[in-house]
Amino acid sequence: MKLKIQYIIAFLTIGCIFGCEEDPALFKESDGLYFGTADTTLSYSFAKYPNKAKDIIEIPVNVLGNSSDVSRSFGVELVSRVGDGIAVDGTHFKILGNLSIPAHAVAGAVKVEVYRTADLDAGKTVKFTIRLKRDEHFPAEAITAKQQLTINLAYLQKPASWGELNGTVTGFWAGFNTNYGTWTPTKYKIILDALYDPTTGETVTEFPGSRFVGQFPTIYTQYLAIVRNYIKNNYPGNYGLPGPILTDPDNSNLPIQVGPANY
Repeated sequence: MKLKIQYIIAFLTIGCIFGCEEDPALFKESDGLYFGTADTTLSYSFAKYPNKAKDIIEIPVNVLGNSSDVSRSFGVELVSRVGDGIAVDGTHFKILGNLSIPAHAVAGAVKVEVYRTADLDAGKTVKFTIRLKRDEHFPAEAITAKQQLTINLAYLQKPASWGELNGTVTGFWAGFNTNYGTWTPTKYKIILDALYDPTTGETVTEFPGSRFVGQFPTIYTQYLAIVRNYIKNNYPGNYGLPGPILTDPDNSNLPIQVGPANY
């Protein structure tokens, strides 16, 4: 009986020890920021807006952590690089101030004003890289791979999804021989002019999609017809008709033809 009472006392003592301990504090990681773009490189071409001399790019920034009851400022810095093709701060672009994550939000944006300069019109592409700064509001690094972002600026810039003439490598729609064919600055400028919409001030600069039937938007066929008719109306000599001829200095001075393309 005495032994049984000792067991009961021991059990109650252990229970009291564990029951009286304070709950351990939960681990809480600091908040951080990361760029919310699909890739670590962003390209902007003034070709989409032929009449714009400047524009504003809004780059999404996300919070890895919690929202706050108050607005939280944050900062970015330029990654120092030198050499040909590096954009000049104040000439090609300007990072606009008042960067912040609004109260009760977990996303914001970096606004960058970009300028259409003479060297871009002449065919040059420039780039710059920005990096998120850690501070008292966002001390953590968040997603390491998305702390920096490189922005490419250009006027006439070949779209990444253009493709090639025979269609055997990527199979993209635009570059295939039955459509626009080989990309050149001169040919691209004609396409942009033909598809320009004066009511919106925009034109069509990219044609993503496979060349195979059912794997590209049907409106591409209409775009192709518009460009072909634009060339025929303005440069009938390109199709063997009486009138002006537009040749391509970027490709052996051949006359430009599309749908099908002659090069």
